[in-house]
Amino acid sequence: MLQILRNCLLSLLAIAVILGIPLLSFHPSLSVEFTPPDRGSPEQVDAGGTRFADFERPGERVIPVFMDGEELECPLSAILPPENYGLTRQAYPTIFYHTPPVEGVEVIFSLRDAQDTLIYQTRYLTGPDHGTYGLPIPAYVNVQPLHPYQAYSWTVEIPEFEASVSGTIVRVNTTASFDEAFATASAEERLQLLADAGLWYDMLDQLAQLHRENPDDPQWSRLWTQIAEDAELMKVGDKPLL
Repeated sequence: MLQILRNCLLSLLAIAVILGIPLLSFHPSLSVEFTPPDRGSPEQVDAGGTRFADFERPGERVIPVFMDGEELECPLSAILPPENYGLTRQAYPTIFYHTPPVEGVEVIFSLRDAQDTLIYQTRYLTGPDHGTYGLPIPAYVNVQPLHPYQAYSWTVEIPEFEASVSGTIVRVNTTASFDEAFATASAEERLQLLADAGLWYDMLDQLAQLHRENPDDPQWSRLWTQIAEDAELMKVGDKPLL
C-alpha cells in the first residue's frame, strides 16, 4: 500500500511539473523602510535647488484628547515623520491624519500656502469608524494645484476639544529614471519606490490603496503598523488605515 501511495504522489508531482502548476503558493513578507528626503537618492527626486530640511516647520503632530476628564485611547495625530513635513509628486495629494474614537464631532481640515492664504477647507462630522483617514485634496476648478517646491501647511482641528495638529507638504518633481521605473513597477514595487524616494504622502496613499483592494491580506496592516512605529506614532499604528 505504501508503495502505491508513493507512486501516486510521484505521478502527481510529475503532472504538476509538466503542466507548470505551482505546488505551493508563497507570498514573501514585505518590509518597507522609508528614506527621509535629505538621505534619498538624487536619481529619484529632483531637489529643485532646495534643501528639504528647510521645509521643517514647528507644529504639533500628536495632541491628547480628553473627554469627561479621561484621556481617549488614541490622540489626534498628523501622520508625518518626526520632521513634521513630507513630500509628494502629486498636484492634488492625499493627506493622512488620525482622529480620536468619538462619533459626531466636527473636524475642520485647512490647507494654506506659504503666504498663509487659504487654499482649501472642509468640515465634516466624525463617523463610527475609528482609524487613520486619507483626505484627498479635490481637483476642483477653484482649488489650485500644489506648486512645486513651495511649502504648504495643513491643520486638522476638533473645536469641541480645542485640539489641533498641523504638518507641511511639499510637491517635488521626480526624475526621468524614477518615472520610468515607476511606470513598469507592480503595486508592491511602487510602494517601495515611493519609500526609497522619500515621498511620504504618496507612500501612504499607495499603501492605503493596496489595503482597500486586498482588505483580508494581513501584510498591509502589518506594514502600516511598522511605518507608524518608525514615525514614532505607536498609538495609532494598531488602528486601521482607512
